[in-house]
Parts: sequence; structure tokens; C-alpha cells
Amino acid sequence: MTAPRRFYLHSYGCQMNKLDSELVASRLLHAGLEPAATEHEADVVLLNTCSVRQHAEDRVWSRLGRLRIRKRAEPGLVVGLLGCMAEEHQRHVQARMPHVDLIVGPSAFGDIDAKVQAALERNAARAAEAVLAQRDAPGAGILAVGQGVSGDTIVRNVRTRPHRSQAYVSVMRGCNMPCSYCIVPLTRGDEVSRPIADIRAEVERLVGDGVTEVTLLGQTVNAYGRDLGPGVTLAVLLRTLHEIPELRRIAFITSHPNFLSRELIDAIAELPRVARYLHLPAQSGSNAMLKSMRRGYTRERYLARVAELRARAPDVELHSDFIVGYPGESDADFAATATLMEEVRFAQSYVFQYSPRPGTHAAAELADDVPRAEKERRNQVLLAIQERICREHHAALLGTVVEVLVEGPSPRIAGRMTGRSVHHRIVHFPADDAALVGTYMPVRITSAGAHCLVGELLPENHHAETGVARA
Repeated sequence: MTAPRRFYLHSYGCQMNKLDSELVASRLLHAGLEPAATEHEADVVLLNTCSVRQHAEDRVWSRLGRLRIRKRAEPGLVVGLLGCMAEEHQRHVQARMPHVDLIVGPSAFGDIDAKVQAALERNAARAAEAVLAQRDAPGAGILAVGQGVSGDTIVRNVRTRPHRSQAYVSVMRGCNMPCSYCIVPLTRGDEVSRPIADIRAEVERLVGDGVTEVTLLGQTVNAYGRDLGPGVTLAVLLRTLHEIPELRRIAFITSHPNFLSRELIDAIAELPRVARYLHLPAQSGSNAMLKSMRRGYTRERYLARVAELRARAPDVELHSDFIVGYPGESDADFAATATLMEEVRFAQSYVFQYSPRPGTHAAAELADDVPRAEKERRNQVLLAIQERICREHHAALLGTVVEVLVEGPSPRIAGRMTGRSVHHRIVHFPADDAALVGTYMPVRITSAGAHCLVGELLPENHHAETGVARA
């Protein structure tokens, strides 16, 4: 009997890419391929890529170069470039990297198992052609649990999900926002939302496979439903999913300030199983920069939305993204961003140095005029502010009890387990019991750093005795 072919799938970038990788892996498993523990053991190596920042692209080009060397010795190896880089650079890859067998953009994953099988057969026959995948029909790239190539059912089981109790669910694809620095609308296309009934059916299937926490994904997730007509909104979707009794937590990312509506704020405030954090990227605290970025709001409008949210749901914490060194960013513009971070006191922020992305308005029309050294300095200033704020947030939790969804052993310290609170905080605690994975346990916080909390595991019935802080 011939041994099954093995695949290795590496994902770069955002949670949407991670979900895409789970769904691709589901199809490959369903087709009879087996996952390889390492890239070197695989017959098929797939890189699911991101084009949002230059650093991510550079890592992929370097890895493709190493795979070229390996393929000279192993001509049967299938090398695949998936995702946003495949969409953006397909002609370059096709012309200059003949060792790449598959070039599949994010809208063309619907028959990825057939594409991989065809490439394996071609390589087995020593055919030296690359396959340029054709785009599927609009919306076909929104893969879901329960969708198979021929209508059969495929469930993303524990072999494809990062943790048995947690799952990502795509509720929409694409983005219609005109942000000047962003390549996502070019690589992922226009917004396409999935019907609420389809999403609920997928979540119910996941719950049947042990999932208790779902994260709803969309490039601009709180714009969900705009293409489906009146009455279809993220708030309505949250209320629908909240009806599933086995579902303990519902999160969603990434949101845009312009779509933080009163209806959505009310849903967040009124639904106790909606996670108590909101990723609401500000990008800058300067009105001049926000206008140049084409974000569609001002600093004042952003702060007003934050105030409205906190008035209705004071326990919800905010996460943000910031870009430093955007074209034309002056010292005063940067200072405005630093003061916004101080004023809002985000629980977490991702800080990025601007890099021009080909095809965007900023790359075409604006000079990249902030020196690299100054970008790095500003990056470090914001990171230092955010680290101090995180330490202050975490210090306030010393002695409190938080509910933790246990994810597994700590990757760094033996004898510890780790999980996340309802505010998405990382919490470590001494334990070595695989049976705890996927459970919700009370942990008393005993020490706090900038990036995580450490505590002691309490008896499960501690919930009933004293209550658990929603931290």
C-alpha cells in the first residue's frame, strides 16, 4: 500500500489567514493527505501569505528561495504559494519562480484539494509547469464547515483547529474601505457577507465538535451585512449566536470605528457571552494623518465612539493598531498619536512602521519621507507607552479571580498551563493536567507583567462561592 502524501502548511499574517489555512487543511485531510510534522518531511509545502506589510513578504521570498534549492534535489515536491501574495504577485512568480507549482489567491481555495492532487500528478510525471489557479466565482472563497467540494460535510476537527474548544468563523470576505495604505481590497476584493442562517449552522456544527468559543472574522467585521440588505447586521448576528446555549464566548475582529453603531454597542452591553474586548484600530491620533490615510473619521469622532461604548459597557477593553512614519507624519502628528494612546489607555496595541504597498494610493501618490531611523524611534516610543499601560492594567488585577479558558501547556515553562480570560489576556498557572484543556477555570492572580498574568488554579466550584472577576 502506498503511504499517504503529506502536506506542510505555514500561515503568515492575520486571523483570516489562519482560518483560511484551517479550511485548506480540512480539505486536504478529507482528500486523504496527512499533515507533516516538519516542512522537510512533506511532499507538499504550502505557504499561505500576507501582503499587508513588506516584512511578511520578505520572509516568504526568502523561504521560496530555500524551497527552490530543495526542489532541485526532489523534483516531485509540490510547492504552493497561497493567499494575498499569490493574488498580487502571480505574474512575477509564474515568470521567475518555475519551481512554484501552485499560485492560488484567497478567492480560489474552493477546490484546493483538487489543485494539489493535480500538481502531485504532474510532478510525478516530471512535468515542469506551474499552475496558475483561476479565480472562482464571487463569494466562492468563503469556505465554511459543512462545505465540501461535492457538497459533502467537512468539519474542522481538532487536527485543524488550534485548540479543540476554539474556532475562527469567517462571516464575510473582502473590504470596501478606501484606506490609502492598505492592499486588502486589491487582494481580497469587495465585501461579501455570508447569510446569518449559514453562519449559525456552521457554529452549531462546531459546537457539536466541542467548540465553546468562536471568533467571527472579517476585514471590517462590524460592516457585516451591508451587502445583504436592511436588518442584517453584526448586532443581529451576535444575538442569533447568543441563543446557542453551549457557546460560552463570542468574539469578533477586526472592527472599524465608522461602523461602531449604537445597535452594536447595545448588543455588546446586553449579551454577557460576547467577549469583553474590542479591536478598534485608531491608526493615528492626528486628524491630518487620518485624513491622508482616508480613514473617514477624526480623532474627536473616535473618542466619542469610545466614550459611548464605555458608558454602556464599562467592562469592555479596547485594542488598537497604529502606523508610525506614515508619509508626511510630523513630530506634532506623532505626538497626537502618543496622547491618544495615553487618553484611551488601550489594553493592547499593535504598532507598525509604515511600508509602501504597491497598488495603494499612498504608494502611488505620497513620498515615503520619514527616515527609517525615525520610524523605529517612534515605534519604540509607542511600544514603551503601551507596555507601561499594560503593566498598570495588570497590576490592578492582583488578588482578583479571573475565569480562564485553558488552551494547553505553556510553550516556555514546564509544569505550567496557559489560557485566556474573557478580556483576551494571557494567564499562566502551575498545573500539568491535559484534562483541563478546553475547560473554564478560576485562577487567582498572584503576579502580573506587561504581557501576561500568572496565578494559582482554584477549585472549579470557586465560581459559586465568591464569583469570578470578568478580567
